[in-house]
Amino acid sequence: MEAMLQNLSAKYPLVTRLYSVGKSVEGREIYVLEITDFPGQHEPGEPEFKYVGNMHGNEVVGREMLLNLIRYFLENYGKNDRITKLIETTRIHIMPSMNPDGYELANEGDSDGYVGRNNVNKVDLNRNFPDRFDYKFAQLPDTDPRKSRRENLIQEPETMVMMQWILSYPFVLSANLHGGSLVANYPYDDTEDWLRTYSKTPDDEVFRSLSQTYSNAHKTMWSGNPCSDSNDEHFSGGITNGAEWYIVSGGMQDYNYEHSNCFEITLELGCNKYPFARDIGIYWDANKEALIKFIEQVHVGVKGFIVDENNNAVSGAKIYVDSVEHPVHSADNGDYWRLLIPGMYSISVHSPGHENQSTKVIVKRDSSTSLNFTLRTLSSELEAMKYHLPVSGNIDSYKLSIINAETLSSFSMENIDMVDYESFENLHHLTVSNQPGAADDMKIHIALVGSLIGHSGNEVLFKLARHLTLGMRLKYQNVIKILQNAVIHFIFIPQSESLGSCMDVGDKSEDELAAELKSLYSLLQSRHFDLGIGFGSREIGLKFPTTEKAIYKSLKQIFNESDSGIDGSVNCGASIVDTRTKQSDIFTTMGLVSLSLFCCNEPELKTLASTYTKYEKHLLDILELSSQGISGQVLDGEGKALRDAEVSIKLADGRTEIVRICLNSGNFIHMLPAGSYVLKIFSNGFLEKNVQVEVVNQSLREVTVSLQLDSNVKETTNSMSMLKHPYDHFYYPRMTFREFHNKNPELLEYYDVDVQKNSGEVLGLRVGKRTWRKVGIVFDGSTISPTNLTSWLRTYFSNVAENSVKPQVQYEFLLKDGNDTTGGLSLSTVFNWISAHHFPLVFDIICNSPLTTEEQTYFLNEVGRMDKMVAENILSMLARAKHHQEEMNYGSSCETCAHKVNPGISRQLTNLWSSSGTLVFPVSMTCVDGDHSMEDVQIIHTLKHINELLENLHGIQGFVTSSMHEPLPNAKLTFGGNDNETVAWTDSFGHFEKPLLLASEVLVKVSAPGYLSASKVVSVTSGPYQKIHFIMEKDDSVLGIPRMAFVALAATTFLGIIVVFSMCVVICRRRRALNSGSNNYGFFQMNNAIIFEDEEEQLFSVQQDRVIGEPYFPLQQLSRPYIAR
Repeated sequence: MEAMLQNLSAKYPLVTRLYSVGKSVEGREIYVLEITDFPGQHEPGEPEFKYVGNMHGNEVVGREMLLNLIRYFLENYGKNDRITKLIETTRIHIMPSMNPDGYELANEGDSDGYVGRNNVNKVDLNRNFPDRFDYKFAQLPDTDPRKSRRENLIQEPETMVMMQWILSYPFVLSANLHGGSLVANYPYDDTEDWLRTYSKTPDDEVFRSLSQTYSNAHKTMWSGNPCSDSNDEHFSGGITNGAEWYIVSGGMQDYNYEHSNCFEITLELGCNKYPFARDIGIYWDANKEALIKFIEQVHVGVKGFIVDENNNAVSGAKIYVDSVEHPVHSADNGDYWRLLIPGMYSISVHSPGHENQSTKVIVKRDSSTSLNFTLRTLSSELEAMKYHLPVSGNIDSYKLSIINAETLSSFSMENIDMVDYESFENLHHLTVSNQPGAADDMKIHIALVGSLIGHSGNEVLFKLARHLTLGMRLKYQNVIKILQNAVIHFIFIPQSESLGSCMDVGDKSEDELAAELKSLYSLLQSRHFDLGIGFGSREIGLKFPTTEKAIYKSLKQIFNESDSGIDGSVNCGASIVDTRTKQSDIFTTMGLVSLSLFCCNEPELKTLASTYTKYEKHLLDILELSSQGISGQVLDGEGKALRDAEVSIKLADGRTEIVRICLNSGNFIHMLPAGSYVLKIFSNGFLEKNVQVEVVNQSLREVTVSLQLDSNVKETTNSMSMLKHPYDHFYYPRMTFREFHNKNPELLEYYDVDVQKNSGEVLGLRVGKRTWRKVGIVFDGSTISPTNLTSWLRTYFSNVAENSVKPQVQYEFLLKDGNDTTGGLSLSTVFNWISAHHFPLVFDIICNSPLTTEEQTYFLNEVGRMDKMVAENILSMLARAKHHQEEMNYGSSCETCAHKVNPGISRQLTNLWSSSGTLVFPVSMTCVDGDHSMEDVQIIHTLKHINELLENLHGIQGFVTSSMHEPLPNAKLTFGGNDNETVAWTDSFGHFEKPLLLASEVLVKVSAPGYLSASKVVSVTSGPYQKIHFIMEKDDSVLGIPRMAFVALAATTFLGIIVVFSMCVVICRRRRALNSGSNNYGFFQMNNAIIFEDEEEQLFSVQQDRVIGEPYFPLQQLSRPYIAR
């Protein structure tokens, strides 16, 4: 290869330059052949491209393709218009072999082996570059196997020369050629939790387009079916996101994107890593067009020059595109290139010392759009006023910030994923962190207190808080580093809403000020702060408490080694009007460092802004001290944390500082200036140990200390028994949930479920809108601290704010209010909770082995046929998720932390299904003993897997209401029929849902007491859940007869009974009269029983109390009326 490159370079000297970027471990040159019309120089406006092959020495297809491409370019220059144009408009760099040592070890015909893959130091060069998540390794205990497998702690010679090469040229586009599969792979290659999932860059659409360009131009890559012996591997369109395929930490394509302007993808060119020479022609035929087409993509997007008003090139300017959080930088000649897909964009340019400029541009397909910028140079005064980040409130020097509960709460809502707000008595407490609310005892806590008198301190703090939040969003590395290692507490003292005069001491009474000081003291005492700084006024300088801390030395250095003007305490020269304004003395008495930046209590607004700009870097440097010092853990001989250990540091001046032990994890962390120190570690029952450590600037020195048992002590209390429970120091989640509820009442609600004897309170937590699909999640036993939910909750609410929640699911959690007590959730509590809410699905998160094959088989045989098919699908998805988790090898196995094992409801699946129709699935977590940062990762990842599982389910959901639109709870719905049937019930809101497999038609029947049954035929499709609404008509029938008909029938029947009864009475009486044989006549005594119309003419005959209606004399025989005497 070397001879070939030298010969070609000598043969075509006008368009080539052969150079070496450095040497391999064994001293072989790593060659690059440059091909362009003016080799050896960067032509202003001409983009630079690179191809890299043979990074893995045994993957030689890329090496051979690049050698063929070089020969093809040179032989066709001046003959082929396309190739000629490409060479004359592009500076092309081709590196055939990045790993020449490995290539020498590889063997021809070795299709899938590993000989020669790594360099001679046995390091995989594609795992050896600095990675954006390297800080996560520092947080792992030394016993974690992922830490020992890390391959980028020290960069290899090949990696070092590549890093230097990447940063030395203004590369725009690149590809790294590999073998072993057939796919175009694009960034990112890793994730923060090292779990396989899609990991987008801010330029994800651009990377997909670039990858698809190569795949479509390749003869077969586009089909997505790479290798015959990997039938389970399929890539849609022949492209894949790196992290979705598999995780690579320390990869080269991510390094290119994160540290330079270069967009790099990785090309897998074939399933045979080292084919025989006779087959190279086949590979060349398949890749030739794609290799050329990909280089042409360097000319797609926006390009131009950035100059000032004097036409001087502006290098290092940042070019932003809309809201994409990845700027590119202009080169030495002021030229820039920004790869973009077709569309309309807003392009803005930021450069120190120049006025920012923005404009809109339309990018067309397969062409570049020229866009030049002329920036106006700012005067020194304007530059001093210009804030580093585009925050209007920080730039505006004529507006006073309104700092009260309303504005701070609003600020917290706008930055919910970073900011917490609480009102502490009569103070305002703002907390900024990358994971607010989560367990943060392994972070440095820094308290910044606003001024007691005047607005100056509050203004400085609020500007700094805005800087941190926006810096995180724009991915400023210094801000990311600060919030990874520290929690910043901003404490604001209430002030008036108007600005007073310079020496104004405000209108606070002595009692008001005393109350504020009392609240401040209570707040400082209620939390642990590693460093506290009060921002005063009326003098310029630093003052320290009488109790000296080692880190104060670093504070002095920050100001003394610069032109800050703060090198002690400067008296401002004016008499102090009120003794209350001597704020520095008050702060130092409380144990705070006093930092005074203003002579005035109420400086002018312009002075506030310019002073903040002047000291902004110093303030950030102070916060960056959070990543300087020591961190580690004290272990016993079995590798268990000694949470009762005592750690102290002996300083150079003989003093000793006590190091705080984190009760959650048993780890410790402590801020220190650079220097040598001796750690003294002690624990009851163990031998004392001294450890020498060296602390360097901007670095946390990791120290893991193992103590040996003291043989002179007969009995040693187990380190785990030193606490009443291993989670003795967890924060209670109720307070955090209350805060979330106050901010998002429609999206979060918590409620009391039960109080278990000797086991604390049980909470229910609803997250999501009530109209969304519903799933139950049980934190069974002591598996995971419920406080780990807070990180997930903040991400969830951020996604809701951005309308990116998919699918729309209402999560109902059942959990303990903290884990400070023994025992888990009782079975009856869980049963009652599930039955009351009518969940279609419940996931039981436990630290235990998953269901055995026998248990799964028994469960699946017991449930109905339709539910069985759904259950099999879900169990399969959970098994795949568990496999991904095991690939990452989280912490301990469950056997090593038996205190967390609690099978709970996960062995009662059949009973739960038969009693409630709910399908319950155990989600087995890996037990992480003491490492709560990893618990945080696990719970987030587990909920993410559950969310993805729900997104892939299909089914039916809807409401059952009356005709008056009243929800009908406890309505029964039946899906399917005959022997293929399953049921569901509506909840208190009349809502129901049922996961089902895809089906053309499903019969759904609903019944509710007092209502007529109804039914519908619904199709279950592959999209979202099908939504239906049953409007139920009241069942007014009686005994199956319509109500009106029943009333008429009942009335008729009743009247008939009355008539029949009356007739019976009359008939009976007449019969009795006719059957009488007596002729005893006499007068009848009148009563209310019988009344006659003519009493004077009617005669009666009375015989045996019977009335006979017969006259005494026959009427026809009377000649005159009879007159009674």
